Amino acid sequence: MAGVDDLAFDGVPLRFRASGPRTASAPVPVAGGLRVSGGPGADLFLDPAGGSSRPDAERFTARVDGDFQLSAHVEPVLRDTFDSAVLLAWIDDENWCKICAELDPEGIPRVVTVVTRAGASDDANGWPYEGFGVHLRISRMGSVFALHASGDGITWQLARVFAMPLAPGAPVEAGLLVQSPRGPGTTADFSAVRFARTRLADLRDGS
Repeated sequence: MAGVDDLAFDGVPLRFRASGPRTASAPVPVAGGLRVSGGPGADLFLDPAGGSSRPDAERFTARVDGDFQLSAHVEPVLRDTFDSAVLLAWIDDENWCKICAELDPEGIPRVVTVVTRAGASDDANGWPYEGFGVHLRISRMGSVFALHASGDGITWQLARVFAMPLAPGAPVEAGLLVQSPRGPGTTADFSAVRFARTRLADLRDGS
């Protein structure tokens, strides 16, 4: 089955357009959302030690101007190390940030964040999560971004806050993807997708 050009979620006023290498499998409906595939070796990481790797994962993003919050419950199928479901804010091929539900080298599902600036990715492991998936969120406040995770989608924990190299009102591409850098590919269910143009009131408690 060929890939698709864009995705839509109920109640979300955005269409997420596909870019990057296309997978052979189109997203399919699941309860409350969509199941998205990541192809063999799909990854979005630039080694800070250098190398020839470039972004090579299909991503679905929508152009967003100004402040926003994008969240989703993600439930990836985690078979191989670094398989993950991802929320993403994309500026260009050398600048982006993401928060992931990822399988670590010890076989533990955990929240992971990556901030890529000037062609170098800064990777940081967060806390493990239990059960069937986790809620992830990306929030923008001018040129500052905050990444949060939650077990219930109500109470949020701050994973990371940082600045990105862009003007406060400049547009970014916000969206999602699935990765399988060491595996033959995997899938993740994205549900309870929410988008708001409201600015976070408190970075620490995620309100």
